[in-house]
Amino acid sequence: MKSALFTLGSIAILWIILTLLAERKGAANTIFIGELNSPNKALIVYNPDLFYNLDEQVCTSLAKGLKEEGWSAKLATIAAAEEMTKDTFDLYVFCANTYNWAPDWPTSRFIKRHGNLKNKNVLAITLGSGSTNRSQRLLEQKLGEKKANILSSQVFWLMRPNEDTRTERSNVKVAVENAYGLGRKTARQLAHE
Repeated sequence: MKSALFTLGSIAILWIILTLLAERKGAANTIFIGELNSPNKALIVYNPDLFYNLDEQVCTSLAKGLKEEGWSAKLATIAAAEEMTKDTFDLYVFCANTYNWAPDWPTSRFIKRHGNLKNKNVLAITLGSGSTNRSQRLLEQKLGEKKANILSSQVFWLMRPNEDTRTERSNVKVAVENAYGLGRKTARQLAHE
């Protein structure tokens, strides 16, 4: 009995430590992709994952897709985006990592504290190892509470196939390719509104 309690206690402590490490806010970093004088601008926000950089790869690829359609994008970590209080954009992209079946804390707090998202065009991207249904639903709910206009909500997985027809390819490569396509598709969709 003591051994079982010790094992469970050790697992719980390890889980808490990993959660706190994974849920910390990453360093401020901003990358600009596209032409400075582009008439259409996007803000792509993510909190860098401590263990994998799927979030940065997906966000960069999405920004390149937007650029291909004449847009410019600011790719910003949460810490950097918090300083952009006066900037306005035509599109906001929120990319949330999944930890403990929920969107990461820094992204969730940023959405809650962000200024006016009412009727703003938004993409919701949920990343995870493979079990992200609850996290995606919670991210959409947070954006819905801000009255954002959610154009699309997409999930990209690290360890589960992102497309059933392309299982022989790396999940990360498929996610990056799909994010690029999402960027182009979104830009075209907004051009026709």
